[in-house]
Amino acid sequence: MNTHDFSDFQRYLAAKVSVDDRSLNKDVWNSLFRALHPWRERPLRVLDVGAGIGTMAQRLWRWRLHPHILYTGVDLSSENIDHAQAQLQEWARGRGGSVLRTANGFVLRTSTQQMTISLIQEDALSFVRRPEQQGAWDLLIAHAFLDLVDIAAVLPQLLATLKQGGFCYLTLNFDGVTIFEPVAEPSFETKLIALYHQSMDQRLIEGRLSGDSRAGRHLFAHLNAAGVDVMAAGASDWVVIPQKDGYPEDEAYFLHFIVHTVFQELVDHPQLDRDQVVAWTQERHAQIDAGTLVYIAHQLDYLGRK
Repeated sequence: MNTHDFSDFQRYLAAKVSVDDRSLNKDVWNSLFRALHPWRERPLRVLDVGAGIGTMAQRLWRWRLHPHILYTGVDLSSENIDHAQAQLQEWARGRGGSVLRTANGFVLRTSTQQMTISLIQEDALSFVRRPEQQGAWDLLIAHAFLDLVDIAAVLPQLLATLKQGGFCYLTLNFDGVTIFEPVAEPSFETKLIALYHQSMDQRLIEGRLSGDSRAGRHLFAHLNAAGVDVMAAGASDWVVIPQKDGYPEDEAYFLHFIVHTVFQELVDHPQLDRDQVVAWTQERHAQIDAGTLVYIAHQLDYLGRK
């Protein structure tokens, strides 16, 4: 590994696929699967906001949510969309699927599944406000998304895209617990983590507060206020531990990226000693390289029906 480059966002998104696969609450997923059973005789229209590099599209396919999906992924980053376009097609071919290019994307097909994929580079909130998106979708997915926005303002706009009776699958909503083990200096670690969470609550986008370090627990009330029937909810904690031969897949890079993110957020924080933050960061990177770091983040998944 290049020990100086911990900021490749597309690699981070790919590295966390295996982490997310473990973490997603299987009871909530199974509730979604069962709820969609009566819908299996027609194509399922799916909107994925903040779609990243298309890993949720892969997951819908791998976990066989529905035999015929019309999937649209929206993401602001052109780099994410370009990566998704390339890797989804290569991934499908590698698993024996056929790939047919279309005007707006491509179709993945096997003898038992079909997914029509459209990837759109646009701000998700601008997209969902379009008149033609209102009441247009069967399933809304927001994966690791809602804890980055002003939920009270954004959630009603997202839900407006659903047909009456449509479903929202809202996953990996951070809920206020970050753990790195082992801990050398408990008092410093406690302060560092508290300020890291505080930075989420103080995040500004276009001059407005846009984040919630306890989004997971608050989301239930937001869904109720929006008139959504919460059908299932459960923990989806990230838990990354070393195995005897190191971390699985590319999860070491995932951990390096998380530590680097904390460093960038706090290295110049007025309430922390810069040298201590640098030393903490170097120690955590070294622990990852040595295969001794344990990382846990508490999150919640929800399934709702409009």
